[in-house]
Amino acid sequence: MTNNRKDNSFIDLHLHTKASDGTFSPSEMVEYAKSKNIVAVAITDHDTVAGVEEGLIAGKKMGIEVIPGIEFSTEIDQISFHIVGLFVDHKDKTLLELTKQIQNARKNRAIMIIEKVNALNIGPKITLQEVEALASGLIGRPHIATVMIEKGYAKAMDEVFSKFLERGASCYVPRFKLRPQEAVSIIAKMKAIPILAHPGFIPKGFNFDEFLEDLKKFGLAGIEVIYPSHSIEQRNFFRQLAKKFDLLESGGSDCHGKLGGGPYIGRTKIPYYCLQKMKVRFGKK
Repeated sequence: MTNNRKDNSFIDLHLHTKASDGTFSPSEMVEYAKSKNIVAVAITDHDTVAGVEEGLIAGKKMGIEVIPGIEFSTEIDQISFHIVGLFVDHKDKTLLELTKQIQNARKNRAIMIIEKVNALNIGPKITLQEVEALASGLIGRPHIATVMIEKGYAKAMDEVFSKFLERGASCYVPRFKLRPQEAVSIIAKMKAIPILAHPGFIPKGFNFDEFLEDLKKFGLAGIEVIYPSHSIEQRNFFRQLAKKFDLLESGGSDCHGKLGGGPYIGRTKIPYYCLQKMKVRFGKK
């Protein structure tokens, strides 16, 4: 793929596959993106790069530009911050060791959640094996929720999370998380591009100025301005912050395949020039 793009070309820099908690394989995700006339995508699975290689191969076959990426879940004072890394080295030993540590922590967390669910004695027992059968990659709460729905604990994903799995609910278990500064630093050190993902999820009243100024010291390069749930007002606000702190604008659908209401690729229009500006600033091809 060349960099010669028309102004009306669109991209998606935030996608999840079966390597984490999506329902599409990396190849299926690339194929679906192509069907929506998307010219470039980033595979940004949660805490893993296991799906990147397949995505890159699929991209070459289908004529779609595929960017290797990752999304780290981080936390400070019980506030979640997601950091997307674009143009990561998916074969970097330090990165792979970290993702292995996170994977082990995810499995231990799943075991503890399952124990809590079963201790409620309000429905059929669920097993780790049933959950693992749904997870081609890392185990996540959506996999546990799917089994719970199948066994009658709730009728929908939102309901099972609010009743059992979200923070403060009866079966919630916190898991190992990096601090956002750590995630940004890890991504920046491999000469990749750290992006603050979906900032619209961060609670109202949060001091973005102080936070972004701090993350810039660790290498933060961009902010996800264009996101499906961001209102026009939010987009304008985050665009102004990007300009104020000299951050790149990014965007993505956060597609998880058939989970969470279905594929969102193509619904949110992210212009190719967002990616082009990243390439120019960081010398990426």
